[in-house]
Amino acid sequence: MRSSEMFVRLRFPQTADASDLQARMIAYDPLGFLEEEHWWEVYFDCDAWERSESAFRSACERDGISPTFEREEIAKENWNELWEQSIEPIQVSDHLFIAPSWKTVDAPSGSMIITIDPKMSFGTGYHATTRLMLRLLERHVRAGDRVLDMGTGTGVLAIAAVRLGAMLAEGLDTDEWSYDNALENAQRNGVADRVLLGQGSIENVEGTFDVILSNITKIDNLQMLPRFDVHLNPGGRIILSGFYEWDARDIHLALEQLRLHVDEEITEDEWSAIAARKEDI
Repeated sequence: MRSSEMFVRLRFPQTADASDLQARMIAYDPLGFLEEEHWWEVYFDCDAWERSESAFRSACERDGISPTFEREEIAKENWNELWEQSIEPIQVSDHLFIAPSWKTVDAPSGSMIITIDPKMSFGTGYHATTRLMLRLLERHVRAGDRVLDMGTGTGVLAIAAVRLGAMLAEGLDTDEWSYDNALENAQRNGVADRVLLGQGSIENVEGTFDVILSNITKIDNLQMLPRFDVHLNPGGRIILSGFYEWDARDIHLALEQLRLHVDEEITEDEWSAIAARKEDI
């Protein structure tokens, strides 16, 4: 079968450099990502990956990175079925579930079901950091809050914030495909009027917020924390994840320097998430 009739699936182990590798992959226009606890996958058109593989490996080698991954080719006619079968409903907490639109969720009465069709974006609920963020969000969002979600991806956190009572949530991501996917998911959940989405970075943020959400890398969180502090209202809360338990100390120190008080830290599968609060003036 000709390569133009095939997709390629690359499977990587979940390691400390996973976020960096995922960011690098975005530069080569992948078709989609899938992330679970011990591995993550990225999909390409076969011809596109053949054109990009050498550049990817060379860039990694220049930076002293030696990625290991498995490669598998998949016929295009099986793509939709394979993708949809790979996404299952996820129970985040006792009352919160994440599910794609094509799956039925067996959830207790009174549960909140957030519909997320992930396409290319992260945030399906499979990864521990997404679940950790959602659990803290359940406990720290308040009715009427204004929420900022940096690196919104599928929009799952911004959507959940509004469903949990926030007045509105602004979601920003540097990737155009994340913006499109988050917008579709906000519409699916009936909150598009209260989830404001844009393409950009922290430099594009205006105004202040009661809650700031950031599920990105440790390095990115540390770099943006001073800017987050500027945009956080007195008494506001900030919820961070995307780092391992052994990296949490660096986050604690940075929060302490900004006089942000840590209220709670939770962990799952060696990943950590922290909720902190800015003092009232």
